[in-house]
Amino acid sequence: MQVGFLVCSLIVVATFGSIEVIRPSATDASDKKSLPIIHQSHSREEALVWKSSTDCQHVVKDGGRMVVPDPDVLRVGTWNIRWFPHGSQPDRPDQATTPTDLAWLACALTWMQTDILVVQESLTTAEARTAWDRILTALERHTGQTWQWFVQECGKPDGHHVGTLWNASRVTLSAFQSLWSLNSKATSAHNPCEGGLRPGHYAHVQSQRQPGADFHLIGLHLKSGPTVFAVEARQKALNRIDTAVAPFLEMDEDVIILGDLNTMGAGDRHSQRSELKYLRRKVAKETPGFDVLFLEPRCSHYFRGRGGWLDHVLVAQDMHETRTRSARVTGYCAVAGCRRIKGEYPPAYQRLSDHCPVIFEIDNRDKD
Repeated sequence: MQVGFLVCSLIVVATFGSIEVIRPSATDASDKKSLPIIHQSHSREEALVWKSSTDCQHVVKDGGRMVVPDPDVLRVGTWNIRWFPHGSQPDRPDQATTPTDLAWLACALTWMQTDILVVQESLTTAEARTAWDRILTALERHTGQTWQWFVQECGKPDGHHVGTLWNASRVTLSAFQSLWSLNSKATSAHNPCEGGLRPGHYAHVQSQRQPGADFHLIGLHLKSGPTVFAVEARQKALNRIDTAVAPFLEMDEDVIILGDLNTMGAGDRHSQRSELKYLRRKVAKETPGFDVLFLEPRCSHYFRGRGGWLDHVLVAQDMHETRTRSARVTGYCAVAGCRRIKGEYPPAYQRLSDHCPVIFEIDNRDKD
């Protein structure tokens, strides 16, 4: 098992083995009293959230949120936050570096009201750890609740990693492990990050509410690249889902797999559509059988001005807690309506990510 690091929002540190645990103190009562009355944002407010950090802060301060919190619902999402916190590849001095806007990111996360967010492309450098600590502190200040972060440890610190951010006041995540079989180049648990690729990022989720939802959560970030070789690598990883989830099914067949699956094809529109079709057919046959949720609107990423569907949510077909068979996209993708972007990209693309958050809801009840 590969162990990552667990971060809460304040900095009293205790070390147990290789896990660094940072324990939170109680949120100040005056902060909770100052929290705004929450309302669901209309489309104009959503556009402001993704227009600039300042506009987002105004919306959140006024109580605007993507949805109104509901104890009967858990919100789960995925977001590739490009090369967090550098914003671009650290070893490429030829690239114009726009660091991740941490204040804007914390504001957007507050507005989205996700209980669990699987994140791709986080670094694990000291700078990245400090940045996540700042995000967690800001989230606690904005929400009056406790947040935690856990990331895969294997791989180079300045490379891509998959991590999970969650509201610890709403859910408990445990039993983290790296699923080597979901890295197409890995051959055993001894080399889960072989070839610079990412293994599956597993956690067991249990609602704080009793009786509440519980399920297996697996975050993915498959190989990128518009080549036949990259397509084959992605398909090889998907072919291993059976192997990856088999140890968990005796406990519970409720499984959610989500993340950046990089379904970009081999460089043309026809192969992109073919890869999306392959994904749906393949995961439906992988035990216990998965549905791919449709996106609304139907893109999660932009490249050369065109929207694409790279980020996916796979839900076990017999998981009755799933509220809908679709997931909602927000971010600049939703503001643009997945239409072609001509000219300069919007600030959210430049200062947050080229990907957009994908969010879906499940009933916060155990229906097994």
